[in-house]
Amino acid sequence: MKIALAQINPTIGAFWQNSQKILAFTEKAQKKGAELVIFPELSLCGYPPRDLLTRKDFRKAVEDTLIYLKKNLPKDITVVLGAPRSKDGAKNLPVENQAIVITNGEEVVSYGKNLLPPYDIFDEPRYFKPSYQTACFLLKGISIGLSICEDIWPLPGFLDFDYAFDPLEGLAGRIEILITITASPYFVGKVNIRKKLLASQAKRMGTYIFYVNQVGAHDHLLFDGQSLIVSPEGKIVGEAKDFEEDLILFDFSAKKAIKHPISESKTASLLKSLVFGVREYFRKTGFKGALIGLSGGIDSSVTAVIATKALGPENVIGVLMPSPYTSQESNEDAKKLAANLGIKTLTIPISQTFETLRQEIAKSLGRETKGLTQENLQARIRGNILMALANEFNYLVLNTGNKSELAVGYCTLYGDTCGALSVLGDVLKNDVYALAREVNREKEIIPARVLKKPPSAELRPDQKDEDDLPPYRILDPIIKGFVEEGKSVRELISQGYPKEIVKEVLKRLRIEEYKRWQLPPTLKVSPRAFGYGWRYPITHKFFFEE
Repeated sequence: MKIALAQINPTIGAFWQNSQKILAFTEKAQKKGAELVIFPELSLCGYPPRDLLTRKDFRKAVEDTLIYLKKNLPKDITVVLGAPRSKDGAKNLPVENQAIVITNGEEVVSYGKNLLPPYDIFDEPRYFKPSYQTACFLLKGISIGLSICEDIWPLPGFLDFDYAFDPLEGLAGRIEILITITASPYFVGKVNIRKKLLASQAKRMGTYIFYVNQVGAHDHLLFDGQSLIVSPEGKIVGEAKDFEEDLILFDFSAKKAIKHPISESKTASLLKSLVFGVREYFRKTGFKGALIGLSGGIDSSVTAVIATKALGPENVIGVLMPSPYTSQESNEDAKKLAANLGIKTLTIPISQTFETLRQEIAKSLGRETKGLTQENLQARIRGNILMALANEFNYLVLNTGNKSELAVGYCTLYGDTCGALSVLGDVLKNDVYALAREVNREKEIIPARVLKKPPSAELRPDQKDEDDLPPYRILDPIIKGFVEEGKSVRELISQGYPKEIVKEVLKRLRIEEYKRWQLPPTLKVSPRAFGYGWRYPITHKFFFEE
């Protein structure tokens, strides 16, 4: 028997478009000789639909599309797809997150996801109910079991969340193949975790596992695909591409491995994911062009490269907004970068506007404004200019801030925090430099001086980031340890980081929470990103506990 893994990119709520994609991939798989084709979790409506599921017209569209597919799917091929629905026909929430098996226009069996994650970016118990059942079916004399995403994760060492039961236990010894349909969000290195998990489960169950993952991006979430086939010995015998739609055909009789190319390194994967995330965001929102404030610094340079790769140089505009403190070198580097990328630039100096506003505010106060007030005033002028140009061109502003800055509030609310999408908001500063080196691996695109000069906001004379922050070589591991790895103050200090620096960083992280509540959506590329999955209160003081 030949089995196809259809790694598709559905769009949330685009039922007609998604159904046509399912039909096209099924027909393609059938032409290649497949007798079974498997699609990702909630492939019918796209994942995650969130509060669209609360709408009766949305749920009706699910049922209508299923009826359409049953009538139009090719005969003599079995299809497994994902959809939100209720077995008993109930019209209210919660529904089940189902895997549905269709053959010759008939529904053979359906399975409702049992484990519903309530942590990080997931809130599935808000919409779904568990089925508390297992499901399997026979095809060509082979017994096949069904599972969905989280159902395969509750093995020791893989989750920080305990579920009441293991839904795979009821399938052990009963099946030869376990199908897992999934929409598993990406972060750097996650594919290696998946491989270890699937190898453990395959050996434990004594089965082949066909793991089909969604590819695509929805808002801040990226889905890398990289669907997998794992043998009962725990070996990877099938692997789909990353960040591309793909179709893998596996001959279950011959059992010959088939692996498609993926990113060669973690940094290459990170770069590809960010380019993909920007491209998807613009494609699925319908916007064509991006505006970026080009400062001549590392963050805006990397963001401009990503935008150009994602959208094409003709759809990116870099905006230079020099102030009295902008160095000649920064202007030169910004212009050189733009020339290397082939993007258009606009230059709008802010010195006169800054001076006028400074004087007007000082006149009202009866005294000169303080240093920080003047620094932030420059950032907010730039934000206003970018948003005005966004209106003028009907473009979106891409935010250029990185995770290190956002963690400690080294950013100006309504200034450099503005934008429709934060590209680097989940990328630590040192990783931004790694991205720049990856960009320049074959030829220099980002001017070499950008990577060498000390980072600076250039909002006062001779300003350097390290005048206000600990060195990034210390700051980044503290942020990563606390935010992504959940380490305590005591654990961080025991690792050798100076106590006063640790406490100061975490104090700043706590008191700047209100800024992060107001940030643009941030592309998630780490195990724990600021944004939808980071739900810390603004007014707490827990970070001082030791």
